[in-house]
Amino acid sequence: MGDLAWQHFPEAREEIKDLVCAELRRAIDADRMPQPVDQFEYATHAVGPLVRDLGLVDLDRDLVRRFCLFCRDLLGYSGPDGFEVSYMLGMYVLYGLDGPAVVRVIRQVDPGLIELVGARFPGRWAEE
Repeated sequence: MGDLAWQHFPEAREEIKDLVCAELRRAIDADRMPQPVDQFEYATHAVGPLVRDLGLVDLDRDLVRRFCLFCRDLLGYSGPDGFEVSYMLGMYVLYGLDGPAVVRVIRQVDPGLIELVGARFPGRWAEE
């Protein structure tokens, strides 16, 4: 998820850098190999703050477009941690983003994403 957040949300790169640097610091302090940054950290600290107001009328449409591409990439992800990525998408990225205003904005930018998300996460982004 971190790679995709980096790719789609340049405005989150400072936060992503901080997450990676914090893990490197912990590894140095504990004299151990660094571990990958947890998907939860990317979802809640890098992506979440950017998209929590997704349903606002005056929100930057480019951000909405990039969010849709980010979601599509996560929905199509099939790496070894695919279950974890899917879980993080459903629980921490999309959580709270299923009101009528959000669905309306997403439908304007990427109508097909509504059906893809609904198929993966029944009830999410359902017709209002």
